[in-house]
Amino acid sequence: MRKELTQERLKEVLDYNPETGDFIWKVQVSNKKKGSVAGTLTHDGYWQIGLDGKVYRANRLAWLYVYGAWPEGDVDHRYGIRLDNRIGELRDVTRSGNNQNRRGATNNKTTGLLGASLVKRKGKYQAQIKVNGKQNGLGLYNTAEEAHQVYIEAKRRLHTTCTI
Repeated sequence: MRKELTQERLKEVLDYNPETGDFIWKVQVSNKKKGSVAGTLTHDGYWQIGLDGKVYRANRLAWLYVYGAWPEGDVDHRYGIRLDNRIGELRDVTRSGNNQNRRGATNNKTTGLLGASLVKRKGKYQAQIKVNGKQNGLGLYNTAEEAHQVYIEAKRRLHTTCTI
């Protein structure tokens, strides 16, 4: 059974620059050269680092490196930039709080705009927002852009961790 990664072990093998968010190998580990940037880009736009047979997201490692403990929840990129792992841009939030900070529509949306979807039978665009697990309608609009704007205004009021 593998031991959980500790701040001490992390600092043995990696240096972290809180101003750039970069991790640099302090030692040669497997095929990773001392002095090289640690990690690779994932298919969904996050930086990840393999260490001691396990893969970690760099934002979570930054948290452990700086604070000495794993985050209690999700490590959210405050302004939605997944590659920005500077400690000042990261925050420990609940999964719900992390989802509230979403900036783009999911791939199943008809409009490509956050909070706006086409209601085909009415030929209008619906704005709706989820708060505390409950979907709330915000009305029907003639354009997707109008529905999106109403959603953004509601999001700023109702989603406490939103930084849009």
